Amino acid sequence: MKKVLILFVASLLSACVGGARNVPPALVYDFGLPAKRLVVEGTWSRLALEVRSPTWTDSRNIDFRLVYEEPLKKREYADSRWASSPGQMLAQQLRQQLGAVSVGGNAAADCLLRVELQEFSQVFDSPQKSRALVQANVSLIDTRRQLVAERQVVIEHPAASPDAHGGVNALVKVSTELGQQLADWLASLEKNNALKSCRSGH
Repeated sequence: MKKVLILFVASLLSACVGGARNVPPALVYDFGLPAKRLVVEGTWSRLALEVRSPTWTDSRNIDFRLVYEEPLKKREYADSRWASSPGQMLAQQLRQQLGAVSVGGNAAADCLLRVELQEFSQVFDSPQKSRALVQANVSLIDTRRQLVAERQVVIEHPAASPDAHGGVNALVKVSTELGQQLADWLASLEKNNALKSCRSGH
């Protein structure tokens, strides 16, 4: 009886290990190839950029909401992941688009462009209809840590399919649009001479 029990447990463990091996690895997504520069090289080379994210988005999860069912509940796909946290990838893309530098130890920067993410997720309005949503507060801070300008940004884009693949592609598109809006905003501030307080010699 004891031998039978041992054989049964051994076969059960073997089945569990075999089953675990059959689980396909999670799909990993990033933002694709380096983003296209939106400004002439050197335009804002003394601008530092950082993206701040809420602690609950500081992970590799691809988040979504079912607003037609439970709008207050965040969910994440079990079989898909970002290559890094969305905040880190978004910061990298925005720096590429704007020609900005990173914050860490960059004493030469004249201004700080801070993007505080409030939402970065796929939103389902129905089981088959979803959209990417990026919502953020953007502020421009000078070397004296004085607020130069700020704005709220809300960007949406429909997802082509109601799954992680559709959500990721739509989120990359709204991220690219965010970079374009920030480039236009900075250009407008420059035109109105609002960036003079950012210059070291001011």
